[in-house]
Amino acid sequence: MQSSSGEIESDQSSRLCSPESSSSGWRAGIEVELKHLNGRTLMGRTRHYGPLRIQRPFWPEGKDLTHLYILHPPGGLVAGDELVQRFSVRKGARGLVTTPAAGKVYFNGNGQLQKQTTHITVSDSASMEWLPQETILFDGAITELDTRIELTGNALYAGWDIICLGRTASGEKFTRGQLTQHLSLTRDSKPLYLERLSFDAESELPNSLLGLHNHTVFGTVLITLENPPDLSSLHNQLVDKGWHQVTAITWRAGVFIVRYLGDSSEQARTIFTWIWETERERFNGRTGCRPRIWNT
Repeated sequence: MQSSSGEIESDQSSRLCSPESSSSGWRAGIEVELKHLNGRTLMGRTRHYGPLRIQRPFWPEGKDLTHLYILHPPGGLVAGDELVQRFSVRKGARGLVTTPAAGKVYFNGNGQLQKQTTHITVSDSASMEWLPQETILFDGAITELDTRIELTGNALYAGWDIICLGRTASGEKFTRGQLTQHLSLTRDSKPLYLERLSFDAESELPNSLLGLHNHTVFGTVLITLENPPDLSSLHNQLVDKGWHQVTAITWRAGVFIVRYLGDSSEQARTIFTWIWETERERFNGRTGCRPRIWNT
């Protein structure tokens, strides 16, 4: 449906098929389409179930690129909860999606999985920037985080994820619980980046030199670029900023990859934001434009 202003209205009456919520946990999902129309990026059909929504779109950089904020009023996942997020960026559209606050996975008292699935498809001549705030795993959480990005043709993608084990600011450690994490980036069905992490808090992985080496925060940035970044210059800047000991950078198969391993989600966000702003002009020809919701 098209409004008098020319924007495509979201179809809130259409719902994704979902299992009924029960005492075993809540199910919530959202499906968002971004379309290019007359030089503008607009929301097409937007369907949802459960407590998961998209705030109205914003265009702080001009009408050809829309900023969207995912709203999840419960603020986190308890045992048995499942969130499903699907984004389809159509040809010529440009989107940036973020969250207003950190995601939380709470203590799990009955062993039922806490799961979040994110599926992003980006069509030829389109771009997607996926910039959620960190996910905090409370002690005792049992969770699966599955993120799949599928690109077509010359589609562009820039995104990150940050995981915080335990509420370190409150002195809580992640001594019990499990995390299974899948991250995949493909172009025309060919893999560009595949990662799988199976983590048990009571295993040797948290302390091992080949694992987390007693660190509590880790994350990854993936940015598709036509030409490789200047890794030497970026490394020197990381050294100058004192970030080189917690950050690794590389370039593989047309993807700029940045890894963080440290003990501060705030530091991880700061480094990832700096990387994104530094490379954004080469990514989509724009300077950095931080979402306003980050300032609240």
